[in-house]
Amino acid sequence: MIKHVIWDWNGTIVNDAPLFVEIMNQSLDAALLPNITLDDYKNLFVFPVVDFWRKLGFKFNDKAFDKMNSRFINNYKKKMLLPKLHNNIQDVFIHLAKLNIKQYVVSASEHQILKKCTNYYRVSSYFNDIVGVDNLNALGKEGVAKKLIDRHSINVKNCLFVGDTPHDADVAQSLGANALLVSYGHIAKSRLYKTNCNIVDSVDDVLSYIINGANK
Repeated sequence: MIKHVIWDWNGTIVNDAPLFVEIMNQSLDAALLPNITLDDYKNLFVFPVVDFWRKLGFKFNDKAFDKMNSRFINNYKKKMLLPKLHNNIQDVFIHLAKLNIKQYVVSASEHQILKKCTNYYRVSSYFNDIVGVDNLNALGKEGVAKKLIDRHSINVKNCLFVGDTPHDADVAQSLGANALLVSYGHIAKSRLYKTNCNIVDSVDDVLSYIINGANK
């Protein structure tokens, strides 16, 4: 039985992959590098994000990357509240709450940015806890997830991670929990197959998996 659901934020709850592409293309323009499409992004994006930048052709040392990434985040923050939540996602939160399933958000987004977003979209009340990382380089998701599990005394056998990247699968596996990956986020479905995790194609499928599949 699933008693706890830990949600990823970007791509899983909020439909912001197109915005990431838009902001990245600004960085590519500045570096005189070719732009990418949404399909390019979904086929290339990886954690750690520094490796993604290298795949796109950027050349840098650590100091230069921090500067470029900081500029990217600043541009992102100007528009981060423009994307919409995925259709019906709030209905899923409400349904799971009625089933007494506790819900949380764990994200590779910086904590204060994440809190601003969850407050803006008026979804904070659905979650028992919301945690992001302490840096702008999307590092440390596994660590904050472990702290959240310890803080709430969550039995990982009754916990499901819902995310949209192989990194989410890795975090879940490292903590001994199961992962459900969505194909409508930041990563192409063909890449998600390699994780050997269960994959669903819509928000409604997430709910069906939890109440009709995993909870049988």
